[in-house]
Amino acid sequence: MEKNTTIPEINLFRALEVFMAVGETGQVTVAARALGMTQSAASQHLKKLEQSFGVALFDRSSRPLEMTHAGAAMHRRAYRILNEVEDMRLELRHLQSSSLPVLRVGMLASIATSLTPDLYDLVEQELKVPELVLSAGLANDHQTALNGRKIDIAVTSDPQFDVTDFQVIPVLEEPFFLVLPESYDGPEDDIHEVARRLKLVRFSSDAPVGRRTEQHLQRCRVSVGRSMEADRASMVVAGVITGKCFAILTPTLLIDAVAEGMALKIRRLPIPGFKRSVQVIARDAELGDIANAVAQACARQLRHQFETRFGTLPEPVTYLA
Repeated sequence: MEKNTTIPEINLFRALEVFMAVGETGQVTVAARALGMTQSAASQHLKKLEQSFGVALFDRSSRPLEMTHAGAAMHRRAYRILNEVEDMRLELRHLQSSSLPVLRVGMLASIATSLTPDLYDLVEQELKVPELVLSAGLANDHQTALNGRKIDIAVTSDPQFDVTDFQVIPVLEEPFFLVLPESYDGPEDDIHEVARRLKLVRFSSDAPVGRRTEQHLQRCRVSVGRSMEADRASMVVAGVITGKCFAILTPTLLIDAVAEGMALKIRRLPIPGFKRSVQVIARDAELGDIANAVAQACARQLRHQFETRFGTLPEPVTYLA
């Protein structure tokens, strides 16, 4: 495209929204309808965007429209820009509102399903926050999300980052157990015998719980065969129910599997035990009593779930909130 030395007046933010919508739909007409504008207006936004940067963003000879190399490069940048604008909008809503307009909570994926109903009721009925935004992930996702203000609160385990500037509220402390297939009929009190008959399915080393388990086995001088690694508790448990593997997991990592009726044996770990903690972490002093209320709701719901799903565990869970 021939570059135009006259830079047109342009609403860059709206033009980028149009560009992204056309990129996703491949049609100006559909994108315009989704954005509540006429096809002519959408086309003008695209034209001005191309003139401003002196590039063609779409190959108009193809149907649906396909991005050019320049369009693909702009798409990557525009995605980040629009996300930053949305983050800025949310942050300013927090600052300008006398009451919290939205509460964003990141949770461990293994307990997200169990905690969601209670958190929803807490936010709606007690905290009176108009909107709740939930996300599920691994513990090592939460530092980035908190620092980047993507979330206000994290329900996480054993934080691997400096929490000096955060409010940290303990929820519970839980032991690790030996998790066996229901069909296993070998010794349960000798980890070496278990490892001779079954292979260990473990969390990947990218997950904090995977690193902790590996380090504990090394300290106890236990060598076990590798069969499978995964970064989600559900996949680890799926390895156990094949009947060929065992795992080392805590109740919060097992709760979804037990709720789904997976056939498992949960036994005391036949080596010196170790534990992990679950905490609520929030940006210090910004949320008042909200973080404490969330911690108490989590402890209450997890206790109910454990007592309902597990009955009597080989070792007790300690509730701290």
